[in-house]
Amino acid sequence: MFTEFKIDGDAEEPYVDVKVYERALPLLNKLESWVRYALAEFRDLKSSYAKTMFRLLKQFRTTGYAYFSKEDFFELLDMPKSYWNSPSNVDKFVIKPIKEELTPLFRGLTVRKKYGKGRGKPVIGYSFTWKPEKKDANDFSQGQLQDERQKLFNIQHNGELTEQEKWRAIDKVKGLTLGSTEKQALADKQAEHDKKIRDQARQEALAELRKGFGNHA
Repeated sequence: MFTEFKIDGDAEEPYVDVKVYERALPLLNKLESWVRYALAEFRDLKSSYAKTMFRLLKQFRTTGYAYFSKEDFFELLDMPKSYWNSPSNVDKFVIKPIKEELTPLFRGLTVRKKYGKGRGKPVIGYSFTWKPEKKDANDFSQGQLQDERQKLFNIQHNGELTEQEKWRAIDKVKGLTLGSTEKQALADKQAEHDKKIRDQARQEALAELRKGFGNHA
């Protein structure tokens, strides 16, 4: 967002000169429409990309839709130039953490790529949609327990996240080591599978016993 800055600490009244990315000016000129958010939510985000996108999406919190051209998306998130021709890096290191960390905070969050015409159908933009908030909605903390319940609900009922992304998102919300929820989920699945095998074996054994009794009758 800031393309240049100059610090003069030796002046009688020290100051900082900042040059703002021109296309970001509308965001700064409409602060009242996007600075409203709980500081705790922002503070708990780990990815710098998720933090920046959180601030940007909050500008549109009551509309539930935001679109960024590829140029603006790269500039506003200050991505490495090497990512420009590497969609896989954008997906892995930018989009993935944004989805995992913001899905708990934006109900029904989806991220879509817009493709242009021409060879290879290049990505030309990114759109974000979610359930819009009411203008008078109380979107601040309702208490740690209730906040966590809402975040987990948003994760579990988001059809865009893969199972692995949901597990990682849950780990982050609960403050667990990444992989903890996945490990427990896989263990639960294995236990359920083993139980089905045991139940099936028991049913087959009972059927054989009944068959045996029937033959002796």
